[in-house]
Amino acid sequence: MTHDPRLHYDRKDLELVQETSPEDFREWVIQKIGGLGGLPRDLVDRLPDPRVELAPLLDAMIAGDSLWLCRTKKMAPLYGNEGIALVRDGRPIIYLRAYNY
Repeated sequence: MTHDPRLHYDRKDLELVQETSPEDFREWVIQKIGGLGGLPRDLVDRLPDPRVELAPLLDAMIAGDSLWLCRTKKMAPLYGNEGIALVRDGRPIIYLRAYNY
């Protein structure tokens, strides 16, 4: 198994924004990069399947876990990021960084 530099474990500096699903995560990504109206359809069709992209989180899920869109608590130009986390007992245990600022 290769190391994914986007994955972080037990980060304490995350703010949970909204509970989500793999399909809603894909829609969030589309909105972040320009929305359906701003992207060519062929580009949208080439986005990775969210269940494949989120496999490290989905594979680690147990009963009671959930997925949440989240971001670092501190955001500024050239500082902070957003992504999705596997949340267990109200705490993000695996975070997949999607965007840096």
